[in-house]
Amino acid sequence: MTNLYEITGNLLAAFVVGLLAYLAPKAKVWFLAKTDAATQKRLQLLVQSFARAAEQLYHDQDPAGTQRKQFVQDQLRALGVEVTEAVINMIEGAVWEINTENRKALVQTKESVSGGTYE
Repeated sequence: MTNLYEITGNLLAAFVVGLLAYLAPKAKVWFLAKTDAATQKRLQLLVQSFARAAEQLYHDQDPAGTQRKQFVQDQLRALGVEVTEAVINMIEGAVWEINTENRKALVQTKESVSGGTYE
């Protein structure tokens, strides 16, 4: 009878080890996918915040935008972010959004000042 319990225990242990060997890689892939999405979202928010700060700080002093771009990259590096081509593209996207918002605000301001009439 003890042999039966021993055999059953060994089979059960083998089943659990097999199940863990099967599920562990799948759990790792799922976890990395979720972590990467969260990390990318956090990085996007950081880039947008730093781009807005650079716009606020250097708008009048830096018409070409080189100081602003350098500021964003320096801030990201200070937080340990590796500035790759993908990150530079995120910065350019954030700058495009800021410029689009500024143009919309300028048009709205002109419309409110002119009373909506165009000359």
